[in-house]
Amino acid sequence: MKKFFLMLAVAASAMSASAQEPQTGIGNNKFWDNWYLGANLGVASKTTDQAVLKNLNPEFSLRLGKWFTPSVGIAAEGTFLFDNKVHGASYIDGSFPRAFQFNLLGTVNFMNAFGGYTGSPRSFEIIGLAGIGFGKNSGTDKTQGTNWQINTFNSKLGLDFAFNLGAEKQWQVYIEPSITYEIGGAKRVQKIQYNSNISNLQLAAGVNYYFKTSNGTRHFMNITECDQREIDALNNTINSLRDKNAADQAKIAQLQAEIARLQKALRDCENKPAPECPFEAPVIPNVFYNVNKSLITKQQAENVAVAAQVLKNHPELKLNIKGYASPEGNAKKNQNLSVRRANAVKDLLVKKYGIDESRITAEGCGTTKDMYETYENNRVAMMFFEK
Repeated sequence: MKKFFLMLAVAASAMSASAQEPQTGIGNNKFWDNWYLGANLGVASKTTDQAVLKNLNPEFSLRLGKWFTPSVGIAAEGTFLFDNKVHGASYIDGSFPRAFQFNLLGTVNFMNAFGGYTGSPRSFEIIGLAGIGFGKNSGTDKTQGTNWQINTFNSKLGLDFAFNLGAEKQWQVYIEPSITYEIGGAKRVQKIQYNSNISNLQLAAGVNYYFKTSNGTRHFMNITECDQREIDALNNTINSLRDKNAADQAKIAQLQAEIARLQKALRDCENKPAPECPFEAPVIPNVFYNVNKSLITKQQAENVAVAAQVLKNHPELKLNIKGYASPEGNAKKNQNLSVRRANAVKDLLVKKYGIDESRITAEGCGTTKDMYETYENNRVAMMFFEK
């Protein structure tokens, strides 16, 4: 009896240790989470008064279990024995199966209880089992010719040496040595006790399958609570990005309004006969570039199209293109970049719109930071008309 209460004390200690884990350590464990179903095959033999290996009884068990924490759980197990050699060679039995046991077991994962849960089951774990149940045996005593039936109150103690397999560690195979005591019910048990003379040794090999949980895995999930300072920092970053987004949207709206104005001016000019439209040096939108690039984007190409149309409508005009780079970076590299940006506009006018190359001059003016307040707007090619 002392051994039984000792196992209960160990289980209670493990449960207490789990309860003292940080509240943020383990995710929600709903009722249908962390269940498993298993089966095992093994042999059993009476512990004393007979040769163990010569009197082995085949057995088969089904087990349904649940883990309440990564360290503590419970399982229900039904075991069928197919021989009665556990009671000695003088007994025979014609029934099938020869005996049945049912146990309600408390389970303790010693690796998690003493080493902590890592967020996923270890490849190898040691699991303790201890519990109580009942058994039923029947047979005939060959020496006396009497039939008998025994209903017993049992207690099982065991260890599972388990290996976790699979991509999600959904399979668990194990070797389980155990001992089952008859602690009450039989006539030869006068009082509840743990006596090896009325016990069975068992050795089984089994497999468990873990069902999916509400967190999307097969097991418990560790959750790390964010520090309040981290939350505040993230909120500050979000607010800063929102402010920047609002400013960018306002700038985009301003540029779109300018584009619409220029497109309307272009349409108005196209709809009027050339002699009736007195010439004024048109205001052409600039061509802006991405950082360290001289490629004209689709959006910026619309500004070049405006310049091409003006040149077609006014063959007397010439165009001067000046390329610039923003001030960050190597000066020599920026000078070359400004030249490429100016030439990119000229090439587009010549090759796509058929403008005579002699009417266009392109020059790189290096870096500038004086035209616009932001570096981005200084990555530009500016166009000026000349007579």
